Amino acid sequence: ANPADMMECVMNILENYPPQTIRLLMNHIGTHDTERALTVLAGEPAYHHGREWQSCHHLSHEQREKGLKLLRLASLLQYTLPGIPCIYYGDEAGLEGYRDPFNRGTYPWGQEDQALLEWYRNLGKIRKNCPALTESGMVPYLAEKECFSFLRIGKDQAVFVAVNRSGWDQYIHIPYEWQQVHVLLGEAPKNEQLHLGPYGYSLLAMEAAPEEDGE
Repeated sequence: ANPADMMECVMNILENYPPQTIRLLMNHIGTHDTERALTVLAGEPAYHHGREWQSCHHLSHEQREKGLKLLRLASLLQYTLPGIPCIYYGDEAGLEGYRDPFNRGTYPWGQEDQALLEWYRNLGKIRKNCPALTESGMVPYLAEKECFSFLRIGKDQAVFVAVNRSGWDQYIHIPYEWQQVHVLLGEAPKNEQLHLGPYGYSLLAMEAAPEEDGE
C-alpha cells in the first residue's frame, strides 16, 4: 500500500475500536502462517512456485541488504504505532523463508544477525522509556511521497515518528517547536526541516507536548 492508504487503514482501526482494545492490539509483521518478513520485503515472489523452488531460493546479498533496511522501517512502526509489538521468533535474528514449512525454520543460535538483534533490543529500550508510546493515541502527520509520519502525544511527553521507504532523500517540514528535541533515532531537525535519507527514519521526543498540529 502507498503511505496514504496505510494511514487511512490505521486511522480506520483507531476510529472504530475502543481505546481498551487499541492498547491490546497485537502488532505483527510476520507469523507462522506467513512468509518471513525479509523474504516478503525483498525476495522474488513465490506466486505459483512449489516447495522445491521455495526450498532453494534465498535472498541475494543485494536483496538481503534492501530487505534489512525495509525491515528496520517496518519494525520501527511496529514498536511506535498504538498496540503491542509481537515478534515472530527469528525475524529479529534475520531468518528468511517462503511458505510453510520454510517459514518455520529453527532459531539460528550462534548465527544471528547481530546488528539486527541490536536494533530490536534498542527499539525495546526506547518503547520502555517513552511513556507516550504506551499511554497515548496517535495523531497523523504526513503520508505522501513515500513518507509516513505521525505523533504520539502523551501527558508529559510527545514523540514524532517518520520513515522514508524510498531509495532517495526526503525532507519533511516540522513545526518550529520540534527544533529542540531529544533525538532517539535518525537526525536532528534543522531550520524546521527533517532529513530522511534513503530508507531513512527519525524518532524524536520532547517532554512538553505540543498542540496537535499535523498535516
